[in-house]
Amino acid sequence: MNALGMIDLTASDSESSLSSGHQSHDEDVVYSRWKGQLLDCLNGITSSGDFSASRQYQTFPNPCLRIAGRAAVIPLPLTDHDAEAIRGACKEAPFGRGDETLVDTSVRKTWELDATHFECTNPSWPAFFRTVLDDVATGLGLPNVRAKPHKLLLYEKGSFFKRHKDSEKEVGMIATLVICLPAAHRGGSVQLSFGPEKREIATAPASPFDITALAWFSDVDHEIKPLNFGHRLVLTYKLFQSGSAKRSAHFLVEQSRQLKSILGKWRPQFPTTLMLAYPLEHQYTKSSLSLKNLKGRDHAVCHSLKEISAACDLHLALAHMTRTEDDPDDYYGTGDGEVSVTLDTIYSCEGLQIGSSHDVDEAEILGSIFKDREPDSEDEGEFTGNESAPSSFRYHDTV
Repeated sequence: MNALGMIDLTASDSESSLSSGHQSHDEDVVYSRWKGQLLDCLNGITSSGDFSASRQYQTFPNPCLRIAGRAAVIPLPLTDHDAEAIRGACKEAPFGRGDETLVDTSVRKTWELDATHFECTNPSWPAFFRTVLDDVATGLGLPNVRAKPHKLLLYEKGSFFKRHKDSEKEVGMIATLVICLPAAHRGGSVQLSFGPEKREIATAPASPFDITALAWFSDVDHEIKPLNFGHRLVLTYKLFQSGSAKRSAHFLVEQSRQLKSILGKWRPQFPTTLMLAYPLEHQYTKSSLSLKNLKGRDHAVCHSLKEISAACDLHLALAHMTRTEDDPDDYYGTGDGEVSVTLDTIYSCEGLQIGSSHDVDEAEILGSIFKDREPDSEDEGEFTGNESAPSSFRYHDTV
């Protein structure tokens, strides 16, 4: 078991060394172990997300940015005149190298102003900022996030920042949020990389009129390419997480890698298993059962499965499941209570019904969800002639 609390599935040749006389039993053991590892992996998912997140906003309040010592607010989109005024209040931005903080324009060429020397004075700005913070937190898979203002950055023609990682500027900092305010420019794309994954986010196309928000974990490498024209005005924030285990890009990538490793064994090793059901923590109505409406950990688990299932040639669906158990203590006391499990209605991730009344073998359900559990509903049997019909106990789950 690794640091994430998940068992790592690694390829093993142990099955092939077992005697052919016990092949069926050996296959059952391997299959049971694989299901247990899949269950452990899914149970260990508490959040889903990516190593970076970005979003553009066409509608937003003017932050009414005010620089210390300047009476007027900065109008947006940013003009050359106001860019010069901001530059006059700034200093050249440093960078960290080991224990040193250096200014070297061959590594970083940007102007910065500390958060103590500017403020967003529009009373409507905090509500909009909360929306931005919630959006990027969802993209990163971070619950309970708070933000702390850090810097105002001004990029001009020729500004850049070579590849680097953000230092932990304050204990507990886990990510950086950048908000690009309306200011026409060309170039200056943000290049992000973590392991083999790379992506480039261009802020220039919508720069004159829109706001672009970007966020990434502190262990992500990133580079700001040179600005070719105009100015870019940026608010930066330090992100912190409260009340839960500290997240990182490494954590999420490793979580995804393990799930993909396990699911990737399904089709080649267990081709006769056509379906598995994983019970969700919450109940959902027919009208609310879709990926976008899932709550808490349910959303994290299903979002992770959605991202990986297609790559493993699997299909993710949602369903209402009912287990019906007839009372064995009927009139004759035979003790033969019948049990059945059915997917009553099956939905696509978008919430469209795609099936109904599908019988389920209990071996296809991950986990022992019915053990020592009280029924969710009961139908009392009616008296019919000299005997009574048995009562039916029902257990309702969303899977």
